[in-house]
Amino acid sequence: MLDVGTGGGLPGVLLAIIRPDLTVTLCDSVAKKARAVQAIVNESGLAISVRHSPAQDLLKVEEFDTLIVRAVAPLAKLLTWFNPHWDSFGRLLLIKGPSWVEERAAARERRLLKGLRLGKLDSYPLHGTDSESVILEIRPRDEDADDMS
Repeated sequence: MLDVGTGGGLPGVLLAIIRPDLTVTLCDSVAKKARAVQAIVNESGLAISVRHSPAQDLLKVEEFDTLIVRAVAPLAKLLTWFNPHWDSFGRLLLIKGPSWVEERAAARERRLLKGLRLGKLDSYPLHGTDSESVILEIRPRDEDADDMS
């Protein structure tokens, strides 16, 4: 699993703790963030790889089953970055806020979801609001699958 734009290590570090069976790599294109999360990883003793690199560059030389993305960019921008790299990963998991429906519409309008299946895996309320966040899964389209794309 590749945690794209990991920042302070979320959600990658937490996933590595609760799912020690996962091989987790954290990446951030900002050197200062990559150094900070490397210090967290070193202190924790977890077997997590940290890379200072844009995820797109890493996907040119490595393969991952899953990319997980939280608070990095709107859906259309993410798809623009990652659509050329589907041969290097199997699925994209996105943690998105309340604007995900509008972001999906913008991606559809730009035809960035063509050939892909988007599904909402889960949702949870945002404390103190009437809004919710969602976990979305995007993967190459299967011929028979239902989707929300």
